[in-house]
Amino acid sequence: MRRKFCIALTFVFFLMNFIPIAAQEVSLPLQSEAVILIEENTGKVLYEKNSTQKMYPASTTKILTALIALENADLNEVIKVGNEVYQVPLDASKAGHNPGDEITLKDLLTSLLLPSGNDSAYVIASYISKKTTGNNELDLNSAIAQFANMMNERAKEIGVKDSYFVNPHGYHNENHYTTAYDLALITREALKNPAFKEIVKQPTADIGNSSSPNQRKFSFRNRNLLLDSRNSDTYYPYATGVKTGFTDEAGECLVASATKDHMNLIAVLLKSPTDARWNDAKTLFDYGFENFKYYQVAKKGDVIDRVYVEKHSPKGPSELEVLIKEDFTGLFHKDDISHIEKKISWNQEPLVAPITEGQTVGAVTFTLNGEELSKIELIAKYGIEKRTIWDVMFSLNAVPYWCGGIGGVFIITMISNAIRKRKNRRGLHFK
Repeated sequence: MRRKFCIALTFVFFLMNFIPIAAQEVSLPLQSEAVILIEENTGKVLYEKNSTQKMYPASTTKILTALIALENADLNEVIKVGNEVYQVPLDASKAGHNPGDEITLKDLLTSLLLPSGNDSAYVIASYISKKTTGNNELDLNSAIAQFANMMNERAKEIGVKDSYFVNPHGYHNENHYTTAYDLALITREALKNPAFKEIVKQPTADIGNSSSPNQRKFSFRNRNLLLDSRNSDTYYPYATGVKTGFTDEAGECLVASATKDHMNLIAVLLKSPTDARWNDAKTLFDYGFENFKYYQVAKKGDVIDRVYVEKHSPKGPSELEVLIKEDFTGLFHKDDISHIEKKISWNQEPLVAPITEGQTVGAVTFTLNGEELSKIELIAKYGIEKRTIWDVMFSLNAVPYWCGGIGGVFIITMISNAIRKRKNRRGLHFK
């Protein structure tokens, strides 16, 4: 009876939850032409507009340049600046390196990412290309071509599909392009590197060593104004990076990151009108933090159901408590959490003893609007033994019948013996 009631109750809850939920369509007041907002840890897209449209990345290209450098050289390697710095276009941003300067890779990356030095990009491309090919005689054009190949190969490994890079700095070239989505993937990968993460979050930085004649000192201010607490119009208290960009063709660009309540967001904004990128970024971040949260759907070891087991021994329990084998935590829109559904499937129905502790007996599937979120195994909290013939014979319910049966046989035997003896006596009397 209890089992039938549980089945009926489960069916009622299923019907109550089977309510179509309209897809949430949000239109944020953004001026940037192509944007995307993703959560860093999961890669989940929280908002997008024209995120796969071909765009020019400008100096946000340097995020990938930094990643290639970090993966192919040590931060403490000292690099000697060459004549490649003379090849930087006059109207391009520069950190101020001169031929003969000696600078560590860490300081070179700082000068690449904070003041957005195109000269730093050339020095990095030349050094890494010579190092990885073993050819110190590479001219700048050959080094740039080699480095661009490395950029494109690494981008493919990350999952980038609609981008192509021809230089390490993003100075305009019609064949150098990306999408907001691809740039978000690249940034997510770069932020896995602690050194990159540390560099891009700095509002200011001092580099160089005045004690060395070839290591000049520099003081840089980050061009990412979300980090500038002096400017209340652009400052965002949860901002943690990462890179700006601008060319006439690309417009104002920004890749930004922010952290709040253990949630890390990445926003990409491409071809923004003058100064609109700061407000657009803050609008995206506010939307993400206010509407999404991590929610633990299932906890390892929690009892998810209690089910009757057939052929169980009367010496033990008749019902089995079933546990969830592992945790399941996901990132959800806050309005979706109440609509997450679960469905239990059993390895056999009904469950039949014997069952051992920890045995997999089924699985629970969590879904949202018909889409599977996770499927987790269910295990037995304890073992249940199978009943034996002796359990059947000596069970409490069977004892009265066995006693009655044995008693009946005993009585019949006694009567039969008495009749037989009486007949025998009569036989002796008539002889």
